[in-house]
Amino acid sequence: MLTCRHKDFQPPATTSALAEHRAGSLKCLDVDTELAAPTSPFVDESGASHTFAEFKGKVLVYNIWAEWCGPCVKEMPSLARLQKAFAGKDVAVVPVAFGSGKGVTRESTLAKLRELVGEDLPFFYDGEIMLQSEAQTGAMPATIIYDKEGQEVARLTVPAEWDSPEAVALVQAVLDGKK
Repeated sequence: MLTCRHKDFQPPATTSALAEHRAGSLKCLDVDTELAAPTSPFVDESGASHTFAEFKGKVLVYNIWAEWCGPCVKEMPSLARLQKAFAGKDVAVVPVAFGSGKGVTRESTLAKLRELVGEDLPFFYDGEIMLQSEAQTGAMPATIIYDKEGQEVARLTVPAEWDSPEAVALVQAVLDGKK
């Protein structure tokens, strides 16, 4: 049974059009967020540095995960299917793993991602854990959705089925400019 942060959690009343997508695994969706996308750099599998500014003009689905986090690992295939559902559209699913713990490296995390989704998602890594800190999630897995201008419009700090009808509809609504 999915529970939000607290078992008696009730989503707050909101004027956001995205609140209608609070259903199924998205019942804990927070749509009253006001943060801009983090600016800290992260690296790809070759070690090249990137920032979220590169995704401006696209709806960004930023997922925070770690190779040792069971719920993170479980939801990764659904994120890959979400990316496939929006192939050719201005949507980027960007999982950024962070490293901490004994034996956790960029290489071991890349191997785990490839085991889970093959080449269906890009690999990004934050060895300094700066993005998660800047995004102010305090939880894992966490998924934050940014509009085409880089403004946060929704976040979920519990696992979800990201290829579910409600999740696809949420991303489509953001792509259509709803807030």
